[in-house]
Amino acid sequence: MAILGITNRTENWKTARYFAPLFGANSVRLARRLLGDDEERRKLHPGDVRLELFWYGMRDYLRRAHFTDEEGVLANAYQKLFVTELDLRASVSAFADKSTKQSNRLRKPSDGNYNPSADDWRGNLRRNLRSTEVDIVLDSGSHIFIGEAKHLSRLDAKSSYALAHQLIRQYVMAKILVELRGTKHTVVPFIVSDGGTNVENSGQVQFMCEQGWMRAENILTWSDIEALW
Repeated sequence: MAILGITNRTENWKTARYFAPLFGANSVRLARRLLGDDEERRKLHPGDVRLELFWYGMRDYLRRAHFTDEEGVLANAYQKLFVTELDLRASVSAFADKSTKQSNRLRKPSDGNYNPSADDWRGNLRRNLRSTEVDIVLDSGSHIFIGEAKHLSRLDAKSSYALAHQLIRQYVMAKILVELRGTKHTVVPFIVSDGGTNVENSGQVQFMCEQGWMRAENILTWSDIEALW
């Protein structure tokens, strides 16, 4: 029953309600659902997967890492992964240029987005990475699954951020965190939403899929989560 007759429409409440049954041994069901390889699925057993909600992994890691030059460590990791190995700014710009549907197109980067040459880049990058939240996260030992829950709101894009686009920001954070931890985890993004084309056709989702960072099959609905209970 709604409290005072008011329906709670927040995404956090819906996320907590739908994922509560998957804590503990049941979390392996979601991890298997998100893996595209049957052999990888067979390797996972109940107890192998840890599930957490509303996760600030970078913030909490940095709190205990005590780097003497935190900004420098993060900027160097970004340079390695998203400038040297892949020019993320150029990739985002190119994808934005070829977007056709105005309502769902990927916002073109501003001068300060994904740009290590921008003013106060290191400070802005550090603030973005520390404040990045992941709604749903699972760790299987070999994979880290990062999930964004969407109910009524859209994926955000903020031109004032070093990492402007929400899904890309989460992926960058997770990749840098894995790099700093020195593990071999594969980062597996996914989305849970109300369904329909707003999320599937969004520029951010299409970019993630084109890069090979996210599988289209990992765009889930709340009903998909309920089916795992």
